[in-house]
Amino acid sequence: GLWGLVNNAGVSTFGEVEFASLDNYKKVAEINLWGTVRVTKAFLPLIRRAKGRVVNITSMLGRMVSPSRSCYCISKFGVAAFSDCLRQEMYRWGVRVILIEPSNFVAA
Repeated sequence: GLWGLVNNAGVSTFGEVEFASLDNYKKVAEINLWGTVRVTKAFLPLIRRAKGRVVNITSMLGRMVSPSRSCYCISKFGVAAFSDCLRQEMYRWGVRVILIEPSNFVAA
């Protein structure tokens, strides 16, 4: 089996809701949300067999919103919800699902 899986994909765009195109929403979600779901589903049988763990890296913006970041926030909220559901489903199999939600790191 496979003991660990780390999903760390993340792209972002900026723009107010009124001016952000649907294509921008789709592009960000395709990588941040659907990429995480696809990779997890592909490797989950191996993770379950090894009683391993899935680690999903999102963002604090997956729990709190920020103006002009709706494309990103929506995708990261989705990953947080996916992780919470997966955690409950995998508990009986001994698989741990960890969600890491780092904040913004600004270099001085």
